[in-house]
Amino acid sequence: MSFRLTWVFLLAFTLLLVTAPVAAQNGDTLVVTTLSDISSLDPAIGYDTLSWPTMSLFYRGLVTLKDSQTPEPALADSFEISEDGLTYTFVLRDGILFSNGRAITPEDVKYSFERLLNPATASPTAYMFGMIEGADAFIAGDAEEVSGIRILDERTVEFTLTRPEWTLMQRFALPPGFIVAREGVEAAGEDFGRQPLGAGPFTLVEWQSGVKMLATRNPNYFKPGLPLVDNVEIQIGVEPSVGILRIDNGEADISLDFVPNSDYPRIATDPALQSRLIEITAFPNVQYLIPNTRIEPFNNVDVRRAMSAAIDRERLVQIYNNRAVPAAGPIPPTVSGDNPDVSSVYNPDAARELLAQAGYADGFSTELVTTTDPTDVAIAQAIIADWSAVGINATLVPVEFAQWLDIASNRPEEMPIGYIGWFLDYQDPSNVYEPLVSCAGSFNVGGFCNEEIDAVFQAAKLMPPGDERWNAYAGLESLLVQEMPNINLVHVVNYYYISERVEGLVPDAALLLNFESATINN
Repeated sequence: MSFRLTWVFLLAFTLLLVTAPVAAQNGDTLVVTTLSDISSLDPAIGYDTLSWPTMSLFYRGLVTLKDSQTPEPALADSFEISEDGLTYTFVLRDGILFSNGRAITPEDVKYSFERLLNPATASPTAYMFGMIEGADAFIAGDAEEVSGIRILDERTVEFTLTRPEWTLMQRFALPPGFIVAREGVEAAGEDFGRQPLGAGPFTLVEWQSGVKMLATRNPNYFKPGLPLVDNVEIQIGVEPSVGILRIDNGEADISLDFVPNSDYPRIATDPALQSRLIEITAFPNVQYLIPNTRIEPFNNVDVRRAMSAAIDRERLVQIYNNRAVPAAGPIPPTVSGDNPDVSSVYNPDAARELLAQAGYADGFSTELVTTTDPTDVAIAQAIIADWSAVGINATLVPVEFAQWLDIASNRPEEMPIGYIGWFLDYQDPSNVYEPLVSCAGSFNVGGFCNEEIDAVFQAAKLMPPGDERWNAYAGLESLLVQEMPNINLVHVVNYYYISERVEGLVPDAALLLNFESATINN
């Protein structure tokens, strides 16, 4: 899942936001701030750290996660997995409803997953369910339905796979597995991302782009007594540090933006404040650079290796207030399959030698495209300074996150080098290879493709959890460090920050944040 945090306000406007009076909160309204607008509330489309917790206001899937590995029933009353791992059967709760009051049926489940897999939807997360039997024929247009999704009776739906997928229950719990109402999709058309219709704890009241979003309690929510607040208001366009100030002043309850570096030391060292930090542990991450391997000079592996060797990752760790560790490969150290033997060495002399070996003894010029988040900009500036010492002259091009994502998704050839973060959707090493590096990866922005390495991955993902699987991925990570399709920088520990008056707002292993149990103590 791509990470976003952006910052576009001039100093004068920031000061205006700090000093401008803020209306008093309604005691039954949880107030959330965010700098950037939400990209989409369509579960098949939104794929970032803003859209996932926000769309969880309006949707639920068949299951949720108790922790990063343990599924629990949600819209499903029960589930069963066959011994061979090829058949998943879900029984829906009796009398469960969409927010518009219509009963949810197995047909809605089938529709939601076929819509996700339909190429016309252009979902970046369709790959998560590509192993369902008949998905390939459906995607190719050779079948009108996915044969592996079968309705058994008025409450039961069955998924049959072509191969075991050991992370499938985690995938069912994520937003791509949310169940949508067909009539909502058909009525909204291309605007469905702004007109959600699901079975979450809230319904959308209004969404003023760049200003605010308001959600109110769903009276048809399947969990009795929940949610515990009447409304959730998301204030859009609030710079992260201003959001922290509003939280401290009792004018907001949480920000969707992680705690910025400028505020973290003060909060972390204050005993009265540090208990209000929420550490994000369920979504390990890697911050990385994406060289466009379709074009020169980035199609040359020695150039990519030189760019990596020129970067002082320890300085990047310092920029993150020592809340990070250097990254050589893409697999976070807390995830099974990480190879502890791979390393990233800061060696400007080696970088110069590699550039000369690649035919760029005099260096070259390029552009580094990043978001406008102040930490992203600071990291990019440090990298550019390191590169300049070896003859690589890079111009910083900061853009708002929505624009960055649009370029990466629709016009990647316009991005010579991108900088972004990736959060693992599920804690398995396949989730950094399959979307980011494989030839058909849905977020393979740099266009890297190595069919031999792909074959290693295809074999590794068939192995059940255990030493054989983890060793296979450790070997794969070593290959990636050699080929360096992306330049991995650091793994970061991130935090949310909550107000004194909010309780029950905790990190969620599938959604980042779950607002249904949050309460406000005035």
